Amino acid sequence: MDFSWTSEQLALRDEAAQVAREAVATYGRSNDSWINGYSKEFSRLLGERGWIGMTWPDNPYSGARRPGMDRLIVGEEMIKAGAPIGASWFADRQMGPGILAYGTADQQAEFLPGIVSGETTWCIGMSEPNAGSDLAGLVTSAVREGDDWVINGQKIWTSFG
Repeated sequence: MDFSWTSEQLALRDEAAQVAREAVATYGRSNDSWINGYSKEFSRLLGERGWIGMTWPDNPYSGARRPGMDRLIVGEEMIKAGAPIGASWFADRQMGPGILAYGTADQQAEFLPGIVSGETTWCIGMSEPNAGSDLAGLVTSAVREGDDWVINGQKIWTSFG
């Protein structure tokens, strides 16, 4: 088995490293930048490059269909440099794929364009005192009351919530 990088992967790594360095020079460096580095402007630049939703299957809203290794290369360079990718990280890796797999056509049309363009920021509120991030053990619920949702329960953290 050959574990060598292809010339395309090497070029992508160099490009991603340069973009990450420029982002840090412009927006500042963050440790754990996937969760602590927040820049809407940089997320928009990632969207313009096609680096949000880059591994998603073909659909009307993205369809880059690039290999997972490409996303890994870009993500590794961004995190290694401390580039502020938190504003688009959860949407790219969790919310978007979930909407693609389980969302209605209307939900996909409403939410996916904002994700791949870097215009919208999403968060995750799943960690609870007695469950951690074990989704099967969560007890918080939301009940619709008129135009509002009433949330009952407790979360430990909600990044960008």
